[in-house]
Amino acid sequence: MRILKPLVLSLSGLSFLGFGIAFLIAPIETLALAGVATEGAIAATELRAFYGGVEVALGSAILFCATRTSRWRDGLWLTLICYGAIGLTRVVGMGIDGSDSFFLRVAAATEIGFALAAALLLRTKQKG
Repeated sequence: MRILKPLVLSLSGLSFLGFGIAFLIAPIETLALAGVATEGAIAATELRAFYGGVEVALGSAILFCATRTSRWRDGLWLTLICYGAIGLTRVVGMGIDGSDSFFLRVAAATEIGFALAAALLLRTKQKG
């Protein structure tokens, strides 16, 4: 289990960080990958600030936790709460809106997968 905790934290942190950087560099194009169209400087700034900024912050925090045994639990809780909320909300939204796409399915599976992995690792009694 000692290798799984930092591995899950590193992967989940890098996922947030990667998407955050993508939104910082090309916000409108990145959102278009999910099938959402928007345009203009105001939209780009808002996407950079919220999607880019929040995802870079979360990814950085989780990666920090991955490097400190004493912070693994904190990182796993952050992973569980953030990815769990995003994944469940995405699935509920898909049901409410009747939306479906390859992107939505992969995103939901990834988010719920990280949340479940974190939940399982939080249940382990092993120190760290």
